[in-house]
Amino acid sequence: MSRVTDVLVSIDTETILKNYPNISKNPAAPTMIDVNHVYMVTNQNNVINGQAGGELNLRAQVGDLIRWRETSLSQSFETAVIFYKFIGNVGNELISTPTPRKATACVAVPNTSNPSVPSCQKVDNHYWSSETLATGSVTYHFNFLIVDRDCKIVGCCSWDPFITIRN
Repeated sequence: MSRVTDVLVSIDTETILKNYPNISKNPAAPTMIDVNHVYMVTNQNNVINGQAGGELNLRAQVGDLIRWRETSLSQSFETAVIFYKFIGNVGNELISTPTPRKATACVAVPNTSNPSVPSCQKVDNHYWSSETLATGSVTYHFNFLIVDRDCKIVGCCSWDPFITIRN
């Protein structure tokens, strides 16, 4: 039975901007960053190794769906993270090319006047989605923008995680 594996990708934009003073602002030439600034998290049952690190090795079966969602550690309050390109490397034929998707969902938000009764708010939920097609290991790059509060690009970056597909 196919399943959905959600991967939350949280990126330490503050440290990246501090450690890379000459960071690229050109989406065609992103700066390769150290994986120590990326924290990928998924359901523990889907992890081979690397939970909460920059090189999460996932367990997936053929036909599974993988969804990546990106955020900064401030959840876009100070800076936002936006994936803009996927580059398949070794084994890229083992998954469908991830594509950006948007779904409108109702999400719970804190109710400041009554914290024990959340409010609901409709939001556009953005993620990248891919289907696993064959067994093996996939190495890939995600390119992402770091954007400030004025929606100005302050950095273009890349890093290279991997997936293992087993039946």
